[in-house]
Amino acid sequence: MQIEKFLPFVKKPSQYIGHEWNATSHFPLPTSHLRFCLVFPDLYEIGMSNLGMQIIYNILNKTENIVCERAFSPAADMETILRKNNLPLFSIETKTPLNEFDIIGFNIQHELCYTNILNILDLAKIPLKSKERAVASIKYPLIIAGGPACANPLPLSEFIDAFVIGDGEDVVLKIIERFKDSKIERLKILEDLAKIPSVYVPSFHDGKKIIQKNIVDLETAEYPTEPVVPFLNITQNRLNVEIMRGCARGCSFCQASKLYSPRRIRSKERILEIIEKGLASTGSDEISLLSLSSSDYPKINELMDDVLKVCVAKKVAVALPSLRCHPSSVDLAAKTLVFKKTSLTFAPEAGTERLRKHIGKFITDAEIFQTTNYAFKSGWRLLKLYFMLGLPSETDEDIEGIVSIVRNIKKQTPQLNLNITISPFVPKPHTVFEREKFFGIEYFNEKRIYLKKKLHAEVKSHKPEMSAIEAIFARGDEKLCSVLEIAHKNGCKFDNWNEFFSYEKWLDAFSKCSVNPDEYLKEIESTKPLPWNFIKL
Repeated sequence: MQIEKFLPFVKKPSQYIGHEWNATSHFPLPTSHLRFCLVFPDLYEIGMSNLGMQIIYNILNKTENIVCERAFSPAADMETILRKNNLPLFSIETKTPLNEFDIIGFNIQHELCYTNILNILDLAKIPLKSKERAVASIKYPLIIAGGPACANPLPLSEFIDAFVIGDGEDVVLKIIERFKDSKIERLKILEDLAKIPSVYVPSFHDGKKIIQKNIVDLETAEYPTEPVVPFLNITQNRLNVEIMRGCARGCSFCQASKLYSPRRIRSKERILEIIEKGLASTGSDEISLLSLSSSDYPKINELMDDVLKVCVAKKVAVALPSLRCHPSSVDLAAKTLVFKKTSLTFAPEAGTERLRKHIGKFITDAEIFQTTNYAFKSGWRLLKLYFMLGLPSETDEDIEGIVSIVRNIKKQTPQLNLNITISPFVPKPHTVFEREKFFGIEYFNEKRIYLKKKLHAEVKSHKPEMSAIEAIFARGDEKLCSVLEIAHKNGCKFDNWNEFFSYEKWLDAFSKCSVNPDEYLKEIESTKPLPWNFIKL
């Protein structure tokens, strides 16, 4: 496919050319190999920052008789070219049309990328619905999906053939083995996949069978020590090293802590090995030690000291995200300032101790003030704080608590710059708060305007309309498949991007399908069965 001739007419053409450092080369293409395309339903610069993409890409290309390539949502200029010239969406390694692969695997991170999935299938000239692909005379790829947003797969169940629930490192190879064993008959493949305990196949599920999430041993699981190095600057342009999976704290609103439980620790020796090999194979000048709560890693100070010995010798910066709001975290963060100055980020989440205790975030006001004051004395001049609005049992007193916290911080450290981010609480499946209501767009707009007036700091906020759509699909059922399809036909895509999101188009889709979106936003009665109960995290 001669896509190269169109590259001078698009911005950031390097996102489509492939051939990056450590990317797998498939020339000449082995015709006997199973062909897998790993697809991230967002732009290249977002997808290439995702660790899961690197992990699965590495595993598949190390496996005999498998060829794995990548594809991403094309930017608007490339999509226009593809549609104008009647060209299918392609992989970036060999420019092969996606509809020629054996398997397409979507990495689904959040609900607001659902329309991108449908847009990708449409651009690839693949029928959107699984049942349409099953009866077609043309042999279409098997469409599978994994990732955090598969915790409730029902709103996508008409479009995806099979969902992986939980860790995918070993399950993806089991799927491929079943595919090889049953390569001729599509229904037989799906029937075989339905026998894997952590795989949900909508067309072979009776609505009762329990799908149990998959859990891997983090220490022995395959990890990429030669990750692909992009040509362009991506959102997380560094060597990512996962030090721990899961979280022992289990905040009531947090789906990730449930999805990635139990907490699993990667040994210090293995982490140092990954860092040494990763730096040698990439030339990265910064690494990030990833987990849901990095400061909870056992003997984190000892780990940081040993990591810094390696990084100082190589003049490599270290980032340590996901720190608890505590003075000890300031000391930890101070160790990362050897080569690069950064800001500190903490998430108190709520404005009062009462509400923080209710949501499982056990941080006192005194700890917040002690931490921010210590951060200023330690040399930081910029602090980022994250709060949620619309948390269960929230009152005006809790909103005033946010104002009080910010004012007290500014009073004790006037020279400390604060960036405040406020976002609506979205109830998620499999959490303590999965039945709670979404407070509503008018509520969030009112409180957002109020806080922007009261807080003497830079305040950023999420669009509550976007959060409403996220909440609807997070707790949705099969009825939303038709809404999603109409939204796609209305032109909805990149719904997580402010410049592309159109609430009006979404409302039109709900109206055309005679679906009331408010039904998915209100509190769910304790006696009412939850649609996603067959998924066990």
